[in-house]
Order: sequence, then C-alpha cells, then structure tokens
Amino acid sequence: MCKPKPGPRCTPHMRARLKQATARVAAARARLAEHPTHTRLQRRLAAAEADYAQTLALYDSTPGGQDDLRAAIEAVTDPHDRHALTVRLRDAERLRAEQSDALRRARAVHTDEEGTDDEQRGTDDAGAARSVLEDVRLESGPSGSRAEGDRGSVDRSEDRGGRSPRLLINGQQITPVATHTLPGDVRAKLESRGLSAPPLHELAPDDCGLYREQMLELTRKNPHAASVYVYDEDEYRAMRLLVTDDGKAGVALKGDEIVSAFAHKDCAHPRAARAMLRHATALGGHRLDCFDTVLPDLYADAGFVPVARLRWNDDYAPDGWDYETFRAFNDGRPDVVFMAYDPARVDGKYTPGAGEYVEDYDDGIARAQQYRPH
Repeated sequence: MCKPKPGPRCTPHMRARLKQATARVAAARARLAEHPTHTRLQRRLAAAEADYAQTLALYDSTPGGQDDLRAAIEAVTDPHDRHALTVRLRDAERLRAEQSDALRRARAVHTDEEGTDDEQRGTDDAGAARSVLEDVRLESGPSGSRAEGDRGSVDRSEDRGGRSPRLLINGQQITPVATHTLPGDVRAKLESRGLSAPPLHELAPDDCGLYREQMLELTRKNPHAASVYVYDEDEYRAMRLLVTDDGKAGVALKGDEIVSAFAHKDCAHPRAARAMLRHATALGGHRLDCFDTVLPDLYADAGFVPVARLRWNDDYAPDGWDYETFRAFNDGRPDVVFMAYDPARVDGKYTPGAGEYVEDYDDGIARAQQYRPH
C-alpha cells in the first residue's frame, strides 16, 4: 500500500504506472518511425522516455521492484549486466530510504504546525497519484530578505511586487524566486467579473519536477487533458514556472511562448485562468497554440488573436486522445490554432475559423512569431 506522498510507493500501483509508461514509449516510437523528421513527435518520444525512466526508478524502489532486481542479479551471467543491476538495486534501496525519511519529516512538520499527526491522510492505492502540491501552506520569509536564486537581472515592475514567501510543499521548504502581482486596475477589472486574480509564485528551476507532476496529475484526472502537452523535466527546468499559492493552478513560459497552463477543479482560486494569462503576457508571453475547442475563447479574452491554423491529422493525435470526448469539436478532430498577443485586443472575442491554413506545424509557429500588432 502506498504511503502518503512523499513516502514510499506500493508495488501494484507502480507496476501499473510502469506498464502505462512502457506503452506510451512504444506508441511514440512507432509514430516517430513513420515521420522521423517531425519535431513534435521527437519531443513526444523524449518526454515519454523521460517519464518511463522516472517511473522505472520509482518501481525499482518498491518491494516488488527490489525483489525483481535481486532475482535478475542471481540469474544474469554477464558481469557488466550484473554490475548495472546491482547499481540499480543500490539506487532503489537509497530512494526508498529517502522516501521514508521524507515522510517522517513531513509528519513531524505537520505535527509541529497543526498539533496533530496526519498519518491517516489518503493514499495512492486507487491508482492515481496524489498531487505533489496538494498540501501547501505559506510561511512568511524574513522581512526584506532576498529569495534564493532570485533573478536579479530581471526588471522590477509592479508585476514583480514583493519577495516570495516560502512555500511548504509536502513537508519541503520551497522558496520561489519571485512573487508576481497584477497591477491594481487589472485585478479590479477581473474581480468585477467574478474572476480570481491571485499572485503567482515563480518556482526555482530545481523545483521543475513539482510543476511537471502537477501536469501529469491533471492528465490522470481530467478526460480533456489530452489536449495539453506535458514536457519532460529538463524542458520545464529551462522555463519560467508560475503557480498559485496552493500549487493547483499555473502557467509556464518557454521563451515568448505560453505553454502548460493548468488549473485543477479543487484549486483555491477558482476562475483564475484569465488572471494567469495576464501574468504570462506581462512577463513576455506573446504566442501560443491550442486545439480549436474552448481554449481559443479563453485566450482571445487575454488579447490573443488567431494568425494561422493547421488541419487535424490522425497520425499526430496526442497520446490518450478520445475522439468521443471531443466530439463537439469537428467530430473530435479540431484544428490547431496559432495565436499571437495583441495588447489592443484584450477582452476580445474569438472568431471561429479565423486564421489562414498552413501546411505544417512549424509554419504556424513562424506566423505567430512574425505577428506584429497593428
């Protein structure tokens, strides 16, 4: 039985996850073999392989995984293979010890703060991992202190309000590099529409795994999440990652591209998506692409205009895509819409079908990059 995160995982749960990860790698390799030069399929395979490697390490750390490694060590004859398996077993044992220690520390912190032990909190045994950012509390940092890893070279504007508090995430102290607050007039306008406009906390690069796990959790819980691409951890490490104070909503910046926006249903800041997009554009997010479902309406409200579109191709359907779930959108085969930011079009409306058709995905990206507001 899995312990509450960040504690040890159970064998049945991780075996099921490893089987799914293996299937995703096989599917990604098969699609890339058919279209070996397609950039998006290359990224998908890299992400699938990275997820498989992480899942395998977690499975190795389970009792069943360690038993499998010991049996393999006994059976193998090649000394190099035996050494590799022995290293894996050593790493697995170390990881499980670290998980157990992290759980003890988390319980100790929770007991100190709340006065009660949280041992009976729910587990992962049903097969869907609990949110890594599920139990978030704020702790005020030293007044006027400099956040570790703060990007001193970045311009300080009203958006770059005060220093971030420390986030306590599953018993771990997480120190964001900055806290971003929208200008007062922007917040007031959003709140007058009944929308949330919370500050966003920017994660340090080393905390990229937290963001990715939250994205993966969304794909496991939300049938519509197949429309959102999940990058591998190294790719997220190079991005700017912004989350709400409870960690259950966020948006990422990949250069000038807005990616991986998410919000869980139980987020403490309902209807915060529009505010997150305002944050992203204020920090330099000027383009994005999405399937022509409900998302273009949301992005148009934030000032994005459609500049190109690409017809659906079954060969490039995202992993886990369910045509029936998206049936209302072109019979489950929506176009990809490429959109660019125009500050004069904030609070705008999306015109279905707008944007000239292009021949491939890279052409659509180029159109968005080249767009200049009128």
